[in-house]
Amino acid sequence: MHPSDPPAPAPEPGRSTGTVVKMVVVSILLALAVSPTVILLALLAGSGGAAPVALAVLSTVFVGPALSAALYALGDSARDDGLGPAAAFVKGYRLNVVDVLKLWVPALGLIAVLLFAVAEATEAPPWAIGVGIGAVVMILLSLLQSTVIASFFAFRARDVAKLGMYFLARLPRVTLVVVVLITAAGAVAFLTAPAVLALLGGLWTALLLKVEKPLLAEVRLRFVTG
Repeated sequence: MHPSDPPAPAPEPGRSTGTVVKMVVVSILLALAVSPTVILLALLAGSGGAAPVALAVLSTVFVGPALSAALYALGDSARDDGLGPAAAFVKGYRLNVVDVLKLWVPALGLIAVLLFAVAEATEAPPWAIGVGIGAVVMILLSLLQSTVIASFFAFRARDVAKLGMYFLARLPRVTLVVVVLITAAGAVAFLTAPAVLALLGGLWTALLLKVEKPLLAEVRLRFVTG
């Protein structure tokens, strides 16, 4: 820095504290909202066979509305409305629960069927199993992208689903980072417990929101009028 340059402004302590408080509150509410999934996964733990795998997938239906509410609470809309983190989470859940479930219920049903088939296909050729797993990954990625869009925009469910799939190829760097986030989440749940992942859900959601900012910006630019 040149001696004559003015010193860089110091971060505002109040703003930093507010960010930490918001993250803690959203993380707690998110963990509570997904607790039914955590309980169901604990009950299914150790069960063998294809059916428990499918049931485990279906039990994550509670994650969709909770994730959407957390995204809304951490996003710009809640800040612009002057809402506190708890009020923003509740508002996001109330606004988006129906739209998000319209995405998550059929997607989880399809994933459950595919994983059930893969688990039962003991004599299937490797390429067939690979196709099934690849389809699951694509559906999961598209579902996450769609959930982010549905959290901030009031589009029809089928249009959101189409946009979620479209942006997988449109923004490959974003898609790649989302793959990394999903892999990290899966590793945490596998190496520790789903409850640990639930407690870290607020931080994971904040990272997802940061990664998805280019997607949200393009949706707003290209598909929102007025």
